[in-house]
Amino acid sequence: MSYINVRKANCKNCYRCIKNCHVKSIKYENDRIVILEDACILCGKCITTCPQKAKSIINDTVSIRRKLDDKNSRVFVSLDPSFVAAFGANYKKVPAALKKLGFEHIEETSLAASVTTQAYSKLIAENKMKNIISTACPTVNSYITKYYPELIQYMAPVMSPLEIHGKLMKREYGSDITVIFIGPCLSKLGEIDHTPYIDGMLTFTELIGLFNERRITLEDLPEEDFERSSSYSRAYPIVDGMIYDLIKNYKGETGTERAGNYDLLSVSGLANINNILDELKTGTVSNVFVEANACYGGCVHGPFMPISKSGNYKGRLDIKEYADAATAGPIKTDIDIKKEFIPEPVDVKMPTETEIRYILGRIGKYTKAQELDCGSCGYSTCREKAIAVYQGKADLYLCLPYMTDINQTMANVTLSLTPNYIIAVDENMNIKEFNVAAQRLFKTSRNDAINKKLYEFIDTSDFQNVIYNQTSIYDKKVRYDELGIVTQQTIVYAQDRNMAVAIIQDITEEEKRLEALSKMRHESLDMAQKVIDKQMTVAQQIASLLGETTAETKVTLNRLKNLVAAEEGTEQKK
Repeated sequence: MSYINVRKANCKNCYRCIKNCHVKSIKYENDRIVILEDACILCGKCITTCPQKAKSIINDTVSIRRKLDDKNSRVFVSLDPSFVAAFGANYKKVPAALKKLGFEHIEETSLAASVTTQAYSKLIAENKMKNIISTACPTVNSYITKYYPELIQYMAPVMSPLEIHGKLMKREYGSDITVIFIGPCLSKLGEIDHTPYIDGMLTFTELIGLFNERRITLEDLPEEDFERSSSYSRAYPIVDGMIYDLIKNYKGETGTERAGNYDLLSVSGLANINNILDELKTGTVSNVFVEANACYGGCVHGPFMPISKSGNYKGRLDIKEYADAATAGPIKTDIDIKKEFIPEPVDVKMPTETEIRYILGRIGKYTKAQELDCGSCGYSTCREKAIAVYQGKADLYLCLPYMTDINQTMANVTLSLTPNYIIAVDENMNIKEFNVAAQRLFKTSRNDAINKKLYEFIDTSDFQNVIYNQTSIYDKKVRYDELGIVTQQTIVYAQDRNMAVAIIQDITEEEKRLEALSKMRHESLDMAQKVIDKQMTVAQQIASLLGETTAETKVTLNRLKNLVAAEEGTEQKK
C-alpha cells in the first residue's frame, strides 16, 4: 500500500529526498521521483526534507471525519504522550478539544507502554536472549526485517504500545468502538494496516488542521485530565525514556546502565541504528538491551510534529517533567501481547566490481581520483550511485561534475570554433572572457587579456550603457576604424553576475560587398541616364528631320494636286 504521495508538478529534481533516504528506497524515473514501497521503512525523511512540499502523507482523514460526525459511532483516541511537546503550554487543553471534535474517550498510549515495559523486564529476567532490541518503533522494526533479517532473533517478541493499547481498549470498551491513534509518526500508518486493534490515524499536523477547520481554539478551552492516568511510561517519546521506565520497573537494580545481565543502550537516529545493528551482526557487542528510535532524539522529533515545536529541545524537557509528575503505577493485564516478526528481505541486485567500473567509466570516472563523491546526485559516493544505476534506481548522467565538464567542454568548443568575437566584462570594464576569435582580432592571448580594461582595445560606451541601464543592445552596427572592421554586435546584460556579454559579428566583407553593389547600382543608373539622354537627343533630331520632310511632302502633294486639277480643266474645254 502507498503511504506517500509525490506531486510531480512540485518536484524540482533537487534530489534532497534521495540524499536523506537512509535506505535509498527512492527511484528517479521519467523525470520524477518514485517511492519504492517494498524497500521503504516509512521514516518520513523524504517528506520533511522536501523544500518544495512535493511529498505528502496518504491518509484517510475523510473517513475519520465521517465517523466523528456520525452520532452512532463511538470513536476513541490513543494519544501519543509526545502531544505535550506538540502543543506546548496548551497541552492540558487537548483532551477537551478532542471531545469537542467528537471523540468519546481519550487515553494516552503510554498506558499500554507500561505493559510493554513489563514484558521487556520479563525478557531481561529470563536471560534467554543474547541481545534484546526494543520493538516499539515500527520504522526500526521494518528496517530490521527488510535489511537485517538475521537480527530478527534479537527483536523483543512483544507488541508495540499502540497495538497493546488498541487491544486493551477494544476489550474494555467493546469491539465495536473505533480506535484512532494520534501522534507524530508516519510508520504507525504501516503498523495500523497490519493490526486489527487500531482503525485509523491522525498526525499532529492533521489534528491541528481539524481544529482550524472546525474553529476550535485551545486557548478558549478549559484544562482537562484524562479519565485514566498513565505512569512514568509517558517518557517513551524521548531518548532514554524507555530505559528509565525499565529501571523503575525492574526490581533489584539501582543503577541506570544495566538490568540483569544486560547493558542498557539508548540509540536514536537511523545512522546510529545502522551502526548498532552492524555491531550486533558482527558480534562486536553482546548482552545488550537496545532502546531503538528511528527519529534522532526520539518520537518527540517525529516527522509530523508541528513545525514550530519539532526542532526544539524544550519539548524533551517538557515530556520528562510530565513523566516525572506521573502518580499512577503500571497497569496489569492478562492479554496476549506476543508478536512474531517475519523476514521480508529486500531483493537487492548487486553489480560486480567490473560492472561498477564500467558504469563509472561511462561518465568519465576511470580512476578513484575521478570519483569526487560530491553527493549532488543524492548518493554519498560515486560507487553508491553506480550501484543505484545498475539497480535501475538512478539516471547515470544525472551527475553534476560530469554535466559541468560536458557543458564546459561544449562551451569551450563553441567559443573556440565560432568566428564571432565573444567578450565579457564586469562593471569596471575588466575583461572576464575572451574567445579565440577575439584573441586573433586583438593579437593577444586570453591569459594576457583577462582582467585588462576593455577600453585598451576598443570603445566601451555601449558596454557601459548596458551595465549602467541593466538592459541589452541587439544587432547594432558599429565601425571600428582603428581595426579596419565593421561589426554587428549584441551586448547582453547578465543580471546574476552584473556583467555585459558581447557577441560581435564581423560584417566587414558583407559591408564591402554591399558597398560594391551600391556602387555598381549607382554606375548603372548613371549609364542608364546617359543612354536615355542620348536617346532623347536622337529622338529630337529625328523629330526635326521628320518635320522638314513632312513639310516638303505636303508642298509636293499640293503642287501635284494643282497640276492634276489643271489638266482636268483643259480636257473639259475641248
